[in-house]
Amino acid sequence: MSIYLIKAYSRKIYNLIKSVNNIDSNKLGSVNLNEHLIIVFRSIVTYFVLLFFTRVMGRKQISQLTCFDYIVGITIGSITGEAAVNKNVEIVDIIISIAIWSVLTILISEITLKNVKLRLLIDSEPLLIIDKGKVIYKNMKKARYNMGDLLMQLRNKDVFYITDVEIAILEPDGKLSVLKKSEQTIVTVGDMNIKKSKAGMMVDIVLDGNIISSHLSLIQKDEKWVISQLKARNINNIKNVIFAGVQPDEQFYLVTKYS
Repeated sequence: MSIYLIKAYSRKIYNLIKSVNNIDSNKLGSVNLNEHLIIVFRSIVTYFVLLFFTRVMGRKQISQLTCFDYIVGITIGSITGEAAVNKNVEIVDIIISIAIWSVLTILISEITLKNVKLRLLIDSEPLLIIDKGKVIYKNMKKARYNMGDLLMQLRNKDVFYITDVEIAILEPDGKLSVLKKSEQTIVTVGDMNIKKSKAGMMVDIVLDGNIISSHLSLIQKDEKWVISQLKARNINNIKNVIFAGVQPDEQFYLVTKYS
C-alpha cells in the first residue's frame, strides 16, 4: 500500500472520529438503541415467517435437497436475511416475496408429481455411473462428476475397489447409491439359516422420572407392570430413574441416577 493511500485512509478515519465526537452522546445512545430494537424486531418477525413457509413447503427442503431445492432455499434465506437488517426494505414486501417463492415451489412440486418429463427437467434424473464394475465416463461427464468424487463416495459406502461394484447410481440429490456384487455382500443370518432374536426399536417407557403412558400400549403393558419391574431391581422411587425402556427381545433396560 502506497504512502498516499495510507494518508488518505488516515484522514478519513480522523474525520470520522471527529464527526462522532461532535454528536451528542445522549442522542447517539437513543438512536443506536432504537436501531438495535428495530433489528431485533425484524429478525424475530422474519424468523417466524421463514419457519412458517418452510413448513408449508414440506420436509423435502431438509431431507432431499435437489439442485432446484438448494437454489430455492438459498434465495429465500437471502431474502430473509436482507429483511432482518435492511431498514430500507419493508417487511411486508419481504413476506410477499417469500410467499411468491414458496407458492411457486409448491406449484412446481405438484406439477412435477404428475409430469415425469418436467420432473426430470427440473430435478434431473438418476445416472448410472458404474455398471458391472466398469465406470461409465460419459454419464460422469454429463453430471460434471469427477473420479475423486466417485472414489470418495464409494469409500463412504465402505467400497474400496470399483470392481466390487455391480451398480452405482448418482441420485438427483448428489448421493451415490451402490449395489455390491453378490460375492462381495456380507453373509446374513438368513443365508446361514440361523434364528435370530427379534429386531426393532427400543420403546421408551420412563423418562426423567415420569412414566410415558402413551408408549405402554405399544408393548401391551401398564404402569403397575413398570413399577413391579423397578421394584424387582430394588428401585422404590421412580424419580431416581433417568431412563427405562423395553428392547425388542423384551429385555428391560434401565438407567438410574446412581448408574
